[in-house]
Formats: sequence, structure tokens, C-alpha cells
Amino acid sequence: MKNARLLPICLALFACVPLAACGRGGGPRTVRVDSLPGGTLVVRNPAGGAWTASSAWRVVEDLRIGSAEGGGPDVFAMPAAVEVDAHGRLYVLEAATGEVRVFGADGTHVRSMGRQGAGPGELAQPMGMALAPDGTLWVMDPGNGRFTVFDTAGALRNTVRRDNGFAAFPWPGRFDRQGRLWDVAPGTGAPGAAPALLRLDPASGRAERLALPAFTPAHFSSRRGGVTSTAPVPFSPALVWTLDADGRVWSGVTEHYRLHLHDPAGDTLRIVERAVPRVRVTAAERDSLPVQLRWFTDQGGRVDLSRVPPHKPAFVAVTTDDRGWLWVRPSLPEGERTTQLDVFSPDGVYQGRLALPLLLPENMPLVIRGGHIYAVVLSENDVPQVVRLRIDGRASAPR
Repeated sequence: MKNARLLPICLALFACVPLAACGRGGGPRTVRVDSLPGGTLVVRNPAGGAWTASSAWRVVEDLRIGSAEGGGPDVFAMPAAVEVDAHGRLYVLEAATGEVRVFGADGTHVRSMGRQGAGPGELAQPMGMALAPDGTLWVMDPGNGRFTVFDTAGALRNTVRRDNGFAAFPWPGRFDRQGRLWDVAPGTGAPGAAPALLRLDPASGRAERLALPAFTPAHFSSRRGGVTSTAPVPFSPALVWTLDADGRVWSGVTEHYRLHLHDPAGDTLRIVERAVPRVRVTAAERDSLPVQLRWFTDQGGRVDLSRVPPHKPAFVAVTTDDRGWLWVRPSLPEGERTTQLDVFSPDGVYQGRLALPLLLPENMPLVIRGGHIYAVVLSENDVPQVVRLRIDGRASAPR
């Protein structure tokens, strides 16, 4: 396997296959699929999707866990990650206490495992977790420099050394279908550059290092007393990426609505585009930036608002579900109080936009498994809670 840098391929087109789909208004929508000389497919989606008013998916909240008082296992302070197994049991990583709290599909607390500390089965700075194909739960604990592995009954199964001291929140690691664990490591280049990927074979302990696409983000920089501080330029393009269950990488620079699917060797398999209008940065949003960046200016940094783009990124996050569908979180106009998700089938065809009945924090990942969306939210009183949203209409969708 070559240790190649994952770079998008831009070549001349030589074949084109138009696909017809129906949009929300019932009229035809043409999805154009172009083939590049190297075999890469480019799927060009119009603004409208394949869903109609009758076939569009909808989401309904059917579970919420999280209390403001009482001291029970449903009181969260710093829920860092969520996972869900094949039985619908929900795992919540509570970083404040170093615990993994397990809840049944009906929300009943089943057990807790782990606690703060450095001993066997204890966690110091847990930041993420992943379920392995054998059902074991691997908790990423950079504070102890290891993965702590629990079995399905909550007992300590193993600890695996993690030599890489790099930590990213939220942790984007996961297991692929071949049972390999994907982790992240420090990248190279300018501040804010993308990390590298590590693919670990738990059986042999071997790790391969793979690079994400090269991208240098725009940032403000300040140096005082030998210490350099940086802050990203608000609304400037960023590299957004996610792993799928086959160990492939979806990535895109958010200036344009364009996503690339790469295999682990770095070859581009598919490019997915969607025609969308840009969302402007309003005067009120621009005026609020000095307050948001006060932590940086208080350290002596200087903010040049002329570097702030006039438009927001085309999208801000991307994830995949257990069936290979692609979910993209687009930028929304100022004042929007819901979260919206663009849904693409595994072949890259845009289906439509789902409006969720709540607002999800942008710094927390979504977990989409078994026809449900799981996420961490804040209540109206800023109480951390875990919600489950049922996706109606998904059962009839082709795999």
C-alpha cells in the first residue's frame, strides 16, 4: 500500500451520463455524472433533490436523556462522545468523571464503566470512543497515553498503548469493516493544518500513517514572549473531512460545495458537487466578531476584519452513516434556530434537506445508526443532554 497524500484529481472530462430525478416540487432534476480519464466519477447535483413531498424523510425526537439535578447517571457535565451498538444501547462518554455510561434503547441506565485515574480501567482525559466489530468499546484516553478496552458486560478487556500524544476534539476515529482502528496524529505545515491519519491493526499493533489533503487555512497570528497564538479567520474556508466504514475519506474545502471520496491509497474515487446559493455574512455577524475574538486580542493579537469573506462557507461539517450515506451540514442564514442536513445516497446523488427540530452544537459530531440520529444538545437552560431522533421514511430507501 502506498503512503500517498490524498489529493483531489482535476482532469478533463471524457464521458457524461445524465440521470433524471424528481425534486420537491415534482419537476425533473438532472443529476449529471461525468467520468474522468483516471476513472473518477464526478456527480453534479442541482439545487433540488430526488425527494418529493411524499417521499422526503422526516425526523422525530423519540428519546432524550439528561437531567439538571439529582446526581444520577443521567446528569451530564461534559459529554464528549456518543456511540450506539447493534442492540440500540447508547454509550455516553462523560469526560468530567472519566465514565462511560450505558443506557438501554428505552433510556434506562444499564451500567457505568471507568472512573477518573491512571489505574487499570481508569480514564484521565477521555476524548472519544469507538465500537469494534467484536462489540468491544475502545476509549481514547490521551491523558494516560492509551486506549482502554471494555467488553460488552462493562469489564476491562485490555489496554493498548497510544504513543501518539496528539488529541483532537471531537475525536474523529472509528473502526472500519476490516476491524482496523483509525486515529489521528499531528500533521505538518502551517498552524491549523489538517492532522494525519493513523490506521492501526489491533492484532499486529502495526500503524500506517496516511495524509489528508494539503490545505493551509487562513488565520490571524500573534507572537508574545516567545509564544505564538493563532486564531482562524471567521467564515474563511476550511478543510472538512470524515471517515466511512470502509476506511475511505470524504473531504472538501468548504469554499465550494464539493466533496471528494478517497481510498486509503490516496486515489480519488468520486467527486460530489451541488449547486447552492451562497449565504452572506451579515453586518451584525461581522460586528460581533471582535467580541468573539477577544480571547485572541487580549493576548496581543490583531484582527483584520477586511480578511473576513463576504460569504459563509458552503458547508461546515460532514459525516457518514452505517449504510454509507453522506450527511452534510450546510451554512445557514443568521438567526436560523434549527440544524439542517443535506442527505446524499452512497453514489453521491442528492436526496434532499432534513430540518431537525432542534439546534445541535457545531463542535459535536453526529452518530447516525440504524435509522436514528444521536447527538449531544443543550437544553433551554444549558443542560447537556443526549437526544435520539428517529428517521421516518428511511426504511424504504434502497441500500
